[in-house]
Amino acid sequence: MATTQHSLRLVKRFTYRGNAAKEFSNRYYFDGASPGDHDAWVALFDAIILVEKTCYPNMAQVIQAYGYEPGSEVAVASSTYAVDGTLNVTGGAYAPGDAAAVLRMATTKKSSLNHTVYVFTYMHAALSQITGSYGDTLLGAQKTALENFGTDWITGISVAGRTYKRTTPDGHLVTGRAVDPYIGHRDFPR
Repeated sequence: MATTQHSLRLVKRFTYRGNAAKEFSNRYYFDGASPGDHDAWVALFDAIILVEKTCYPNMAQVIQAYGYEPGSEVAVASSTYAVDGTLNVTGGAYAPGDAAAVLRMATTKKSSLNHTVYVFTYMHAALSQITGSYGDTLLGAQKTALENFGTDWITGISVAGRTYKRTTPDGHLVTGRAVDPYIGHRDFPR
């Protein structure tokens, strides 16, 4: 699959297994032309961070953002951050660091068997619901925040008069979103 879209990657850090700082990142492909100059990239980073930080508690922090041209792994823009998550943890308990909340977004792309192709976002710093459920049930507030984040990508995130919508790497727009009600697992590279 050829990468035809610009993308950005947000790097987050949280405390893993009690004392080690662990990083994870999410990459988002988006429609349209390049944001332009460095200031335009930073404005886009700021806008995405503003909505994404509501999806995780303050134990996670955005520390870096990178912008990429299609097909390249060399960043054309970057910015350093220290932005804590803002999700309220009331009623929740921290899940293990390997655990992740999962946002699945349907796209206009179809597989060779005519099945919908999805893009995924794995959000570490997951919170489990501690009342009236099992330990693997995602905290309702975190599920809602991720659903809202998905909706923002579908309707578009506006920055300086331009609206950015999430796509697959080869340019197919997202059309729907679902958040798994249960906490998933995502291994870190060893």
